[in-house]
Amino acid sequence: MENTKGELLPGSYAEVHLKLPSEASTFKLPVNAVIFRTEGVRVAVIGPGGKVALLPVTLGRDYGNSLEVVSGLGGSERIIVNAPDSIEAGQAVRVAEPKTE
Repeated sequence: MENTKGELLPGSYAEVHLKLPSEASTFKLPVNAVIFRTEGVRVAVIGPGGKVALLPVTLGRDYGNSLEVVSGLGGSERIIVNAPDSIEAGQAVRVAEPKTE
């Protein structure tokens, strides 16, 4: 680095933060929202008409109790957590409303 004005002193340091453009958003999901099948990793979501859709996803980092999803989700999906292993695409689901006290 050129330092003709002598502004950088020997032994000096700087902290730099770079904002790099990202091609896609990533999401963190709890481990129990991800389904591991022989055909690949899937996430069960509530699709049109209250039917189950199994979306193929690509995983990134493993954070222990959550996983990073790097592709396959758009961010507006309604994800099914704790889906049974027997869940299939096209099954009808009913969303339970939260209990109010």
